[in-house]
Amino acid sequence: MSVKFPDTAPEASAEQYYSVLRDQIEHEDNLIGLRLSWFVTAQSFLFIAYAIVISNFGPAHPQWAVAQMRKLAIVIPLVAILTCLLIYAAIIGGLLAIRNLHRLYGKYFGPPSAACLPPVQGYRHTQFMGQATPLLLPLVFLTVWLVLLVTSVPW
Repeated sequence: MSVKFPDTAPEASAEQYYSVLRDQIEHEDNLIGLRLSWFVTAQSFLFIAYAIVISNFGPAHPQWAVAQMRKLAIVIPLVAILTCLLIYAAIIGGLLAIRNLHRLYGKYFGPPSAACLPPVQGYRHTQFMGQATPLLLPLVFLTVWLVLLVTSVPW
């Protein structure tokens, strides 16, 4: 998927355009942080609910309660997996928006260093390290939930 940028440069200096794009990048970066916070909160809640359900399995409960626990032992991981996928898609969307903003500036003005401006989000290696958590954490939780769903659910 290619993004089409206007052919003409904006009617702003490199510094003004840099400031506007930096604000937009900061906004997207904040959204990614909020999404990651929601994600961790949701995963914590779902792990607690799952642990309560699993720890209560046993013959001491009425048959209807055991049937409900079995359903919950499947539904909770499925909800958690769906949450992983949705948040991951939102984080990828935010990172793509940031990348497009970087490309937009570069198209009209070249790298920020050409105008004696600092890089918008640090250098490539620090940017990669900063994006590792939002990119990898949902995949870690997704893997854990899949393992729990496949191996631990009492079928």
